[in-house]
Amino acid sequence: MTNVIEDHRLQNDGASLNVAESTSGQPTGGDIALAELLREQRLPLNQFLLGLLRNRADADDVLQEVFLKLMENWPSIRLDTAKSWLFTVAYHEAMSFRRGRIRKDAALAELWRSPVWQDDRSPPTADTEAMRREAIDAVRSSLAALPAAQRDVIERRVYRNQTFQTIANELGCPLGTVLTRMRRALQALAHLLEE
Repeated sequence: MTNVIEDHRLQNDGASLNVAESTSGQPTGGDIALAELLREQRLPLNQFLLGLLRNRADADDVLQEVFLKLMENWPSIRLDTAKSWLFTVAYHEAMSFRRGRIRKDAALAELWRSPVWQDDRSPPTADTEAMRREAIDAVRSSLAALPAAQRDVIERRVYRNQTFQTIANELGCPLGTVLTRMRRALQALAHLLEE
């Protein structure tokens, strides 16, 4: 079996380096150089990232991102600057990771400062409670005014939290029919509640 070989030129310190790429799946000069770079720099990069992030799992995650970027950009990276390129990308990825973690931590802290179960709102007044009950009664009476098929779809979807496919299966009708019933029911409810 003959291998089809294409010549590629990689820039290396101003001189071009011939690298043969085989389309038969055999490692090429570029593949070998990439594998060697990954093998040589994995531990130093991991230690560098661990020093920046102070967490082994975070350092491993960022290291994976750096290696992904290396593989994506490999054809355009010069061999003589590959090591410095790796450390520069590693630094920027680590800083980006830290900024993201700071944002997440701040968002979580904000959520814990005012949890939902410690709501500071005052209890509803008699007026707001009466308005809420009127709205509930209006929705109930509007639902009761719907045709039975439409009301059934609304109740299954809203109150039982069933998917449209589950509703269709249980009712023994096509999915499109269930979706049409839901759309028509919502339109009818909107019209009834406007009155």
